[in-house]
Amino acid sequence: MAAKQGRSPFERLRKHYEKTERRCAECGFVDDEGEWRVTARGGELHFQHICPRCDAIDTRVLRYGR
Repeated sequence: MAAKQGRSPFERLRKHYEKTERRCAECGFVDDEGEWRVTARGGELHFQHICPRCDAIDTRVLRYGR
């Protein structure tokens, strides 16, 4: 199965978060231009967004390879 638009599944998931997960759970700010950072840590991918208003960190973890 070819990756959609040449992107990996992880890149597509990051883009999905950027489109759908914009409201900060702590302060309610909607970050229309926010980006999610992705890091790999021993069988896990961590998707993180830092709220520009209150600096709260929203993290999603995807486990793989277990």
